[in-house]
Amino acid sequence: MMAVLAHSGHAIAQEPEATGIAPPRSGLRSVPLPRFADLETAVSDQIREQEKALRSLVDGDNASSAKLADGYGQTGRLFHAYEFFDSAEASYLNAVRLAPGAGAWLHLLGYLYQQTGRLDEAAERFGQAVRAQPDDRAAAVRLAQVYLSLNRLREAREQFQSVESVFPTLSRNGLGEVALRERRYDEAVSHFRAVLERAPQATSVHYSLGMAYRGLGRLDAARSELEQRGPGGLKVGDPIVDGLQTLIRGERGLVAQGRRAYEAGQYKEAAAAFAKAIDAAPSSATARVNLGLTQLQLGNTAAAIATLQQAFDLAPEDANASRELVRVLLRAGRPEDAIRVLAKSHAVNADDEETLVSLAILLAQQNRFREAVTLLNEGNQRFPERTATATTLARLLASSPEPSVRDGRRALDLANAVHNAEPTPVHGETIALALAELGRCEEALSQMTRAIAEAEQANDASEAARLKGEMPKYESAPCRP
Repeated sequence: MMAVLAHSGHAIAQEPEATGIAPPRSGLRSVPLPRFADLETAVSDQIREQEKALRSLVDGDNASSAKLADGYGQTGRLFHAYEFFDSAEASYLNAVRLAPGAGAWLHLLGYLYQQTGRLDEAAERFGQAVRAQPDDRAAAVRLAQVYLSLNRLREAREQFQSVESVFPTLSRNGLGEVALRERRYDEAVSHFRAVLERAPQATSVHYSLGMAYRGLGRLDAARSELEQRGPGGLKVGDPIVDGLQTLIRGERGLVAQGRRAYEAGQYKEAAAAFAKAIDAAPSSATARVNLGLTQLQLGNTAAAIATLQQAFDLAPEDANASRELVRVLLRAGRPEDAIRVLAKSHAVNADDEETLVSLAILLAQQNRFREAVTLLNEGNQRFPERTATATTLARLLASSPEPSVRDGRRALDLANAVHNAEPTPVHGETIALALAELGRCEEALSQMTRAIAEAEQANDASEAARLKGEMPKYESAPCRP
């Protein structure tokens, strides 16, 4: 899978003003407002207009509960469309409080919780929406998807079955996923094949079908399906949620629209939305990062690199832009270009530890060990408490293939300090590396034995297996790396 798509700057960290829209009654919530100064003019004007309409209802003496509920709900929709989730949630909760039977606000609140990973709350709200409006089949489908994500398989099956006549393809796909998790592989194959017959463009389903064939031991069929796996997915026909898109104006909203298309596997639609966002805001690095990631999903690596490079050039201080560009450059076999990007990013933001450590590791991978050690030394001197910097430096000082940069004594001091702060098996292994560099082989072997025991006690089987694979290096003298 790709890295998570970049949000626009405002979506990452909503900064509500000191005051919001105060509630007119007890039991309702204050609705926080975004910083209007951070928004595009078209968006801030739109939100101010909605705020004014809601305040007129809140401050009036004659507004009924139904009118207040509608005012809060419409305000929530606008905030939701632009992914001001805190503001949208408060608005929807007020609407639901004032009109408990209004299924649309329950539906949108459930979708907000589904978007933000609050799945138990999403299940509760979608369940309420279905009970309030039994004909809301889109809410039933989303409830089934949430149950599946929560591994509540019996309930997921019941919900998918309940919408089979309205959403046959989504229903069969969901039932296939339930069957796959329950290891009823024949049934899963039947469902997934039916989905692909109805929707051959849903190429992501080939992965699930491949897993079902693998469960049956039909490895050739599994391999064939996995080779056909693509980005195409299935979309819920949901007028209530889709209506949010009609509210969007400006770059921020277009980025949000593109992200939703991306997450649904609709990469061409996502690319179109991100391109429009760039047209709306030519200086937007966020829109370019998202477009680059989408181009990568569409198989156009050259275009992705060019777009991500543009994003990085616009905002070299943006850690997300540099990280994604580096990842794609490495995938394309261009490590020296990746080093140049990380070096520039480090120069702009020397305090960012992730960039520093990533650059040092990449330098070491290119056999530029002295540069890597120098970089890590500088970082460790400035921030001696930083674990990642210290442990990476200790490992290079203990085991660099370039003997002239080794310093076993300093490596041991660093490794002991890190292990004292975070006594994990991998940090215990770093102590063993330093001891081995100093020729203290029995102590190194003993330290590795303890590290393996710690991994086993933590039920980390993969780490224990990895450490056991390293043990032979310490069982004979000399044991220096």
